[in-house]
Amino acid sequence: MIPEKLSEAWAKELQRTELIFLARNGGGYPDALNGLTPAGRRVALGRLGYRIAEEYRMPDDDWAYTVPWCRLTNGAAVCLQDGFVTLSSKAGDGDG
Repeated sequence: MIPEKLSEAWAKELQRTELIFLARNGGGYPDALNGLTPAGRRVALGRLGYRIAEEYRMPDDDWAYTVPWCRLTNGAAVCLQDGFVTLSSKAGDGDG
């Protein structure tokens, strides 16, 4: 059982774990990034202890490079527009 004084840290650890688990297993939408703006997702990633290695843009349905993405230092790629996470082509083996 997690002690009460560690409950906030435990919740943060679960959110970190969900993000990297989804990224390593085909991608998905972690709860910690749900319902946020792109700027809010950047802040949430920082609060979870992730560092952004680079930001870039990917094509949308019209092949215009307008969708903002970032690559974390652990190799996870995050769509800042909708919160989808996956492994980037430059994926590393670390977790944060």
